[in-house]
Amino acid sequence: MPKTTLKRDSHVALYMQVAERLAAEIAAGKHRPQSRLPSEQALVERFQVSRVTIRQALAHLVRRGLVVSKQGKGSFVAGPLIRHEMQGLRGFYDAFVSQGVSPETRLLAFAPATPPPRIAEVLGAGQDPRMFLERLYSLQGRPIALARTFLPADASRVTWEQASRFPSYAILETLLGMRIDRADVSIRAQQAGRGVGPALGLTPRSPVLVMERVSYDAAGRPLEHTLFYVQPESYEVALSVRGPLRISTAIKEAVAAV
Repeated sequence: MPKTTLKRDSHVALYMQVAERLAAEIAAGKHRPQSRLPSEQALVERFQVSRVTIRQALAHLVRRGLVVSKQGKGSFVAGPLIRHEMQGLRGFYDAFVSQGVSPETRLLAFAPATPPPRIAEVLGAGQDPRMFLERLYSLQGRPIALARTFLPADASRVTWEQASRFPSYAILETLLGMRIDRADVSIRAQQAGRGVGPALGLTPRSPVLVMERVSYDAAGRPLEHTLFYVQPESYEVALSVRGPLRISTAIKEAVAAV
C-alpha cells in the first residue's frame, strides 16, 4: 500500500489527519459501504504512525457514524441507516421506501404452520395452523433483516408469487381485505442463534435487534404476529413523545419522598 505523508508540524493532531483522509476516501467511494477497511497494521504502515494513533482515528470515525467496529473482525464502512419512525402504522418495508431505499427481498417460506405455544397464545390460535411467511431483506446484496410472520389461515389463498411481491400489511389489507387498526411493538436485543445467524451472515453469538409486532383489527382481534431480526448497525428506531416522561416523574416523586 502506498505511503501517505502527514503534516507532522501541523496544529492538527495526527489521528485527526488520518481520520479526515479516510473520511474523504469514504465520501469519494474508494471504500464502499459495508466493506472492510484496511487492517490497523496496514494503516500503521501507510501513514507511518503508531497503532494508538490509528485506533484514535478509527474511534473518531466510529463516533461520526462513518465506520462500524466489529470485535475480532476489524473496522467496516457504515452502510445505509434505516430510520423507522414509530409514530404511525408503518411496515418494515415501508420504512425503507419512505427514505428512498429499495431493499431486495426474497421469500424463503410461505406455507401452513402451527405457531409455537407463546405466539399461538398471543394470536389466540391454539393448535390451528396459520400461514407462516419468512422473508429476507438485503441492501446491496448484504442481508440486513429476517422477518418471520404468522398470518391468518385465510392467507392460504394468497399465491407464492403474490406473497413474494406484497409486504405483510399489503397482504392483509389489499389481498385479504382485513383492516389493521393498531399494533403492539416491542424491541429487544439478543444473540442471533443458529436459526437466524446464518441467514444474516452472522455467527450464532452475534447480537441482533428483535422487533416483535402484533397487529389487531378494530375489534381487537390479532391479525398477524411478526418477529423482525435486524442487523443492529443498519437500523434505528425513532419515537416522538410528549412530556413529562414517566421516568422523570417517578424520579421526582422518589426524591420528594426522601
